Amino acid sequence: MTTTAERPGDTASDTGDELGGPLLREARAALRRRLPGLADWAASTTLAEREARGNDGLAQFRAAGGCRLIVPEEISGAGVGAVEALAVQRAVGAVSPSLAVATVMHHLSIATIVQIAQEGPEEDLALLQSVVEQDSLIASAFAEGRVGGSTLVPTVSAVYDDETGDYVVTGSKKPCSMAHSMTFLAASLDAKETEGGRGRKAVGLIPAQMPGISVRPFWTSPVLAGAESEEVVLDGVRVPAALMMIGTMQDPDGVHEMTGFLWFGLLATAGYIGAASTLVDRVLHHPRADPAVYTPLAAELETGMAALTAVAAAYDAGDRGPELSARLLFIRTAVRTALQRVASGAMTALGGLSFITDPDVAYLGSVLQAFSFHPPSIAETQRSLFDHHRGGEFRLS
Repeated sequence: MTTTAERPGDTASDTGDELGGPLLREARAALRRRLPGLADWAASTTLAEREARGNDGLAQFRAAGGCRLIVPEEISGAGVGAVEALAVQRAVGAVSPSLAVATVMHHLSIATIVQIAQEGPEEDLALLQSVVEQDSLIASAFAEGRVGGSTLVPTVSAVYDDETGDYVVTGSKKPCSMAHSMTFLAASLDAKETEGGRGRKAVGLIPAQMPGISVRPFWTSPVLAGAESEEVVLDGVRVPAALMMIGTMQDPDGVHEMTGFLWFGLLATAGYIGAASTLVDRVLHHPRADPAVYTPLAAELETGMAALTAVAAAYDAGDRGPELSARLLFIRTAVRTALQRVASGAMTALGGLSFITDPDVAYLGSVLQAFSFHPPSIAETQRSLFDHHRGGEFRLS
């Protein structure tokens, strides 16, 4: 049966369904299957409402069960694999690029912590399960997805207090998505038993409401403002030892880093492809739609998504090696330039009148430029892949 949103000639804005269009058919089905409440929210709101600073998208994501999406079933999660998660994230990016940017940081955090907890003591796994069962939104204070640096290099310090049994945490993260809505902040820590002593790598799951945590304005652009990407400051925050995963971050083969890198790269890229899909769908339904214009734009997106899906399928099959991460980085490089071509081509096809009278067109075009700003930088990416193809081992640090 053909739905209203799928009738030829209807646009997403005509029907109130921002998930209309053939480019998003599989993504729409995945979102409806896994997070139906979020799909309902998208259908009942406009893009401007979903992208506004202070919107309720993160609350809707949490209520719909999104926090558990990629968590294994044995830890009370939904157990969704990477291939299906890609489709869901493409749909999220299609309806709210800000929500996609924010939630990829939650997924990155939870995937990394799952990897660590599953190899650590039972206490760590019990802590993680408790966090999952609260449907917690976990913001990231990792150095996510960065070639030339490590996902797990500590960004803040923690010193043990013998008198209270707490770790005193100091530092900051900017930008930090979900700054206002987070339940926990997952931070890579340099944990010391005494001031000036030798540090050990650790992960702290820090409740967002603890004294000493504050949020400072950082993101002044209206583009992606709904992601709540501000500065989170930790000033002498006392974190109970029970919320610390101490000494569980030994990762000689780089498995934890590769896991975080893969999830970040896969889901971030899928989210932007989703935003581009919404823009290109408008080209399809434009009164003067031209097959010679639409088809190459759609091909850019479908090719990028197919490449991502191949990496996700390899991940689901158990591949965590450096070659898979290198493949993903090549794909991200290709998608970066593809999105720029798509943004330019779509806005040209839609014309100046659409740019002037429909703020969504200019907004989505601006969103697609932001993909280039996610780590790793273009220079780091090119250097890493160039060296790798000259015979060096692909490494994240």
